[in-house]
Amino acid sequence: MLFGAYWIVIWATTKAPIALVAALRETSVLFAAAISVIVLREPLTKWRTLSAIAIVTGIVIVRMA
Repeated sequence: MLFGAYWIVIWATTKAPIALVAALRETSVLFAAAISVIVLREPLTKWRTLSAIAIVTGIVIVRMA
């Protein structure tokens, strides 16, 4: 799966700006946080919430530029 994910990123950089691809790669952190809260029942801390907000803000800024 690692090689497949890497290949998708390389392919995506040929179709879209690298900054946009890099920002969207960070969404995996959001999915990991959601899985940890929902499936593993870990607490949603202030730092996880702030990190998620920062990632979403970065994606929005890159998309609007």
